[in-house]
Amino acid sequence: MNSFWQFLDKPFVELPWEQQLLAALAILGCVVLAAWTVAFAVRSLRRSRLHERRHVGRPVLISWQDGVGLRQSDDGFCKDISGGGMALDLPFPLKVHTRLNLRMAEAKLSGTGVVSRCRRIGPRYVVGVEFDRPTRALVNH
Repeated sequence: MNSFWQFLDKPFVELPWEQQLLAALAILGCVVLAAWTVAFAVRSLRRSRLHERRHVGRPVLISWQDGVGLRQSDDGFCKDISGGGMALDLPFPLKVHTRLNLRMAEAKLSGTGVVSRCRRIGPRYVVGVEFDRPTRALVNH
């Protein structure tokens, strides 16, 4: 243990090249570990939700304009909802960035949102909708 303290007492340039190499590798290892820890923490923060998600399991009426500008509407199924958006279960896909009008009679919810994702699961599609600000206020109250 004394050789360790003697190693720390000497200036780096006075150490033999083997010890300089070991010290440089130790410092590099610490830097890599610190960078990995920061990257892991940032990734964990990004995954956390801003709003609590609640299971709903209720029908929702959606309407939108299709690619040629015609107004479309259909019934969907709201899987879950949060202050930031909802997940819809639909028998058809919707394009990302499609603007939707939403109305859920049972929950007295109406508002607008934008399709943020659409993923096929079996014969159906799970569509993520991000609410506009006015809708967020309705969901939170």
